[in-house]
Amino acid sequence: MNYLSDISDISYIKMSQPQQPQQPQPQSAGAQLVLPSDKTLQQATKLALKTKKPVCFYFYIDSLKGKISIVSDGEDRIVFKSEDEHTSPIINTYKSDNCFIVVTENTIYILSSETQVR
Repeated sequence: MNYLSDISDISYIKMSQPQQPQQPQPQSAGAQLVLPSDKTLQQATKLALKTKKPVCFYFYIDSLKGKISIVSDGEDRIVFKSEDEHTSPIINTYKSDNCFIVVTENTIYILSSETQVR
């Protein structure tokens, strides 16, 4: 029996008291880490459960810094940082708030929506 055939039927269960949001800690030299929204994380989690692929943030910080891009070699698109650091071919890309959710053959990546697409 496939319990995850339709993720839209998942109900949310409150398991603990809501926690107070933490105040952002001061950062040096104006650097500030922008985290993916709750909506983006929930969408990525749903995709991970449905596709049985892990969610990975390996390229997230570099995408905020503009050090990666989504490139095409004609047929396939990949997330590219260097000759040694890139993904398997992209199957789907979704936009959610300030992020891209990129589904590859093996993994789901969350990237900044500011990532260059070439």
